[in-house]
Amino acid sequence: MAGRLAVLHGGPLPELPMRNLAETLIRAARMTDAGSIVFLQGAPQPRVLSYSDLLLDAARILRGMRDAGVAPGDRVLIRLADEPDLLAVFWACQLGGFVPVPLAASSAVVPDDVVGGEPWLVSTVDSGAARWLGPADRLRAGAPAQDFQPAGPDDLAALLLTSGSTGRPKAVMLTQRNILSRSTATALVRGLSHRNRTFNWMPLDHVGGLIMFHARDVLLGCHQVHARTSWVLEDPLRWPGGLSEHRCDTTWAPNFAFGLVADQADRIAAQTWDLSALGYVMNGGEAVKPKVARRFLELLAPFGLPPTAMHPGWGMSETSSGVVDCVLPPGGGDDDRFVSLGEPHPGVSVRVVDDAGRPRAVGEVGRVQVAGSPVTPGYWGNERQNRQSFDDGGWFKTGDLGFVSAGALTVTGRADDVIDIAGVAYYGHEIEAAVEELPFVESSFTVACADRSGRALAIFFHSRSGLSSDVENWRVVDHVAKRFGLQVSRVFPVAKEEVAKTGIGKINRARMAHNLAAVIGSC
Repeated sequence: MAGRLAVLHGGPLPELPMRNLAETLIRAARMTDAGSIVFLQGAPQPRVLSYSDLLLDAARILRGMRDAGVAPGDRVLIRLADEPDLLAVFWACQLGGFVPVPLAASSAVVPDDVVGGEPWLVSTVDSGAARWLGPADRLRAGAPAQDFQPAGPDDLAALLLTSGSTGRPKAVMLTQRNILSRSTATALVRGLSHRNRTFNWMPLDHVGGLIMFHARDVLLGCHQVHARTSWVLEDPLRWPGGLSEHRCDTTWAPNFAFGLVADQADRIAAQTWDLSALGYVMNGGEAVKPKVARRFLELLAPFGLPPTAMHPGWGMSETSSGVVDCVLPPGGGDDDRFVSLGEPHPGVSVRVVDDAGRPRAVGEVGRVQVAGSPVTPGYWGNERQNRQSFDDGGWFKTGDLGFVSAGALTVTGRADDVIDIAGVAYYGHEIEAAVEELPFVESSFTVACADRSGRALAIFFHSRSGLSSDVENWRVVDHVAKRFGLQVSRVFPVAKEEVAKTGIGKINRARMAHNLAAVIGSC
């Protein structure tokens, strides 16, 4: 830390073990003690691949892509529902020096102004908006390629679309060095190796599933288990159940998912899990709520979950996923507003600045900025946004608010999550968390915003019964008044499908603001 200024440095990053991602897969395929890649797709039996299986499949697809005319540096949209196919095409791109652009299987083809004109497309359906290569099966029909042409360390490894939870999606450029730096640093800080067993249930078109877990795990050569997001959301207890069955020690999810598990307290008591191996549970991707995190630990403690397992953390697509995390501090109370996230990883620096870009003093809330090896060089083809997102010294403006205290970063929320009521700023996620404390409110479907007047709140929530009442509405009004001293002018019960969410289950605030404007005039 520099004096009393809110600046944190993670220290030097060790020399990277590989020059590019392709080398990590080739090495993992040659390891005699590497783990396997397991896909839980809702079928009676999981699909299991070795790293050598993945390398061979990727080499076959590479041959098919080259025969179709794909050249090094070309961008390849990947829109596939089958996770093994998605990963095989992703790694074919790494072996051939192509730039993969993973998409949600349900998404429309990305506009040209996001990823550039004339990309290729691997998909089961020809959309007509890109050069269609067909499905993965068509590409893997021939013999495997024998020669690879992987990218250089500073070449693009992937374009990842932002979730769009606070605006229009952008294509984040991540280089080979970005991803390898982040993976190497987190493995060093958390003592991860080929002996670990990881569990991910977030989409593999998202930075958390693809980069934070899968790419890191290939670098390690460890055992990795992937479950479909929809399968877990149908029954959140499939997550701890899968952790127990596969003896996994590392997993992650955004905060809302811990609340979904905690909501199943009655069912949890009847389980026979063994979670004693679980030592690293990353809680990131959205605001970490202390009460929810500690309730999760409390409910799963009888199954051997260590009290030090929860690691609140911070990162984003633009930092190649999580670059700050720590053990959830013991003790604390349900009334704690925020959680300390710890120090940045090696190769990463974080600071908190005022609106003019000057570093704040320790303890003062300001705008969080980040710099270092895992940080994106910018957004593809979007120089205007790049000028807005980086300051003259190369610091990336994250859009988060936070402060530094005791040598650690605390993130208080997104700048655009702040609700102004009569000139006083409140964090929307805090109000929403308070509403979800009420027993009849279902977690992760609550939205708070200012009403037309700007002097009171409008609250949208989903009732567990599916049928709200005047009594429930009044209790929401009363609870917010007692907790925050705020007036709630309107309460709107909503169906789950009316709450717009991103691919990993976060509230899509940009879409919700548009939708709610029609109801209350403005948000």
